[in-house]
Amino acid sequence: MICLRYGEGQELRIEPPAEATVAEFSVSRGHPLDNPSAAVAAALSKPLDYPPLQRAVTPGDRVVLAIDRGVPQRNAVVAGAVESLLAGSVSPEDITLLLAPEENGICGGDVTAGLAPDVAASVRVVEHDPQNQAELSYLAASKENRPIYIHRQLFDADLVLPIGCLRPRRVLGRLGVHGGLFPTFSDAKTRERFQAADSARVSVQKKRRREETEEAAWLLGIQIILQLVPGGGNTILHALAGSPDAVAKRGRRLCDAAWLYRVPHRSSLVIATIEGDRTEQTWENFARALSTALAAVDDAGVILLCTDLRCLPGPALQTLTTLNEAPEALREIRRARSPDALSAALLAEARDRIQVYLLSGLDGETVEELGVGYVSQEEEVDHLCQQFDSFLVLADAHRAGVAVEVER
Repeated sequence: MICLRYGEGQELRIEPPAEATVAEFSVSRGHPLDNPSAAVAAALSKPLDYPPLQRAVTPGDRVVLAIDRGVPQRNAVVAGAVESLLAGSVSPEDITLLLAPEENGICGGDVTAGLAPDVAASVRVVEHDPQNQAELSYLAASKENRPIYIHRQLFDADLVLPIGCLRPRRVLGRLGVHGGLFPTFSDAKTRERFQAADSARVSVQKKRRREETEEAAWLLGIQIILQLVPGGGNTILHALAGSPDAVAKRGRRLCDAAWLYRVPHRSSLVIATIEGDRTEQTWENFARALSTALAAVDDAGVILLCTDLRCLPGPALQTLTTLNEAPEALREIRRARSPDALSAALLAEARDRIQVYLLSGLDGETVEELGVGYVSQEEEVDHLCQQFDSFLVLADAHRAGVAVEVER
């Protein structure tokens, strides 16, 4: 019996056939931090290749914590970072919590909930709006002569501390340690350019986007970052602070150890989950999970994605419901710049090679119009499993990478 968690506390129990070959990664590797706030404060007091944060700031400094989407236990992480700043004599009134834009109107809750009431009332909380030109500042032109715009709070700050999550190699759309800063806090046009499907899948485009991300961080003068290695669900395995290069080097090893799975061969059935609250149940994470599963499934195999996804398909995904021919649909999708463009491109290509099933909070008609099989009950999953002789089970597939040792 395999017990899989998905969504926020939901479980799925499956019983593979006795003769089936099963590769199971249903539990993330590593031990979650018992006290993430203390771990963040400790990391900032002894950063990698950088002085303690308390010594890097002085009274009167304006400090911005630039917080990416998807940060687990966000309130505790923020509390640890703010505690370190206060220990460096930074006033709460000089601290701004700059939040990445919400996706599909999904709110991550009160980011100040972990702070003392008087501190929570004094810090400033700002949500980035990429459409609001009045909140943007021109930073410089990139090497490709593209204008780089960032949120004005970042431009005016004396110190910017980006906070985000590390991802292992082989994860779709990985931009490195600065990906949670840029294009996250840039203008709408730049964000749309990065959302194009080819930006995350074509080697030349991926290289250019990563270089542009690193260039923006360098121009902004980012010297210290805080990055987290997530665990399963809403847990954290490691908190790393320090210079970008040092954090990237250490983080790569820790993240690969936790989330890079090596499997002996492809499987005929891949079951992949997305665990977490509504902020994790997005089409962006759907694309990551699907990409990871595609790397490990046999041709003509089946992928089952277990999620609590409730966001309706965006314009790119809706293209799949109106265009039945894959080449025509792909041409349209590659021109799309919506947040679901990458999901749509992957799904359009996957439908020609394998069958995708989706367990979610969406209704059957919505799912099936995408050319995806609709699953709503555990019994349907169990029936599907009985048809295959090789399984791969991937928990939190949106965070994982897969390396297949032998192609068959």
